[in-house]
Amino acid sequence: MPAGISANTTKSYLVPIGDLSLGDRQKMRAHCDDVIVDLALTRAIKPAPEQLIVRDCLPNTDMGVAAPGGAALAAQESWLVPALAAVAAETQFFSIVVPVDRIIGFFGCAPETVPYVFSRLRITLGVTSQQARGVFQLEQLNARLEPVGYFSETVAFANSEVIRTMLMARAAAALNTQVFPLYARTCEAIGATVSAPSI
Repeated sequence: MPAGISANTTKSYLVPIGDLSLGDRQKMRAHCDDVIVDLALTRAIKPAPEQLIVRDCLPNTDMGVAAPGGAALAAQESWLVPALAAVAAETQFFSIVVPVDRIIGFFGCAPETVPYVFSRLRITLGVTSQQARGVFQLEQLNARLEPVGYFSETVAFANSEVIRTMLMARAAAALNTQVFPLYARTCEAIGATVSAPSI
């Protein structure tokens, strides 16, 4: 580790997938799961880990993504981006209040539309986006064979917190022409969405 940087220093940057081994990626995903389970226990979602389940976040069901595109698009559970009309200005990707029985964590992104027309992602707390929990420069992924990036740290939100995600546009794009999947997990009680295992 470079001199002057502590292991406890908070980090907020994107790590391209090509710079990571398979083991690194597995650790980053597992770390996200650990963070949200610990937070779920702290926030008393359930008293014991065996009563909790970690699953992938669903873009429409969990995040409200694609609602502007109508019911048919929403049903696709796709990370469709709203219209980006204001160049060099932020556009809200989605904003939700985390349900009282859930914890959400983000650990990466994988822009599907390449080249994409946004240059920055901010994941913020609250409806006014004043407190950024993560800021990520996205353009570096355009030159990569695999346009996938992992966050240097898990970006986690507790129950009842407001998640707001903002994209900075570098060119205009029509509604639902860009797809921007986020790697996100949710932790909740077993049975809320996924039932208890049969064995």
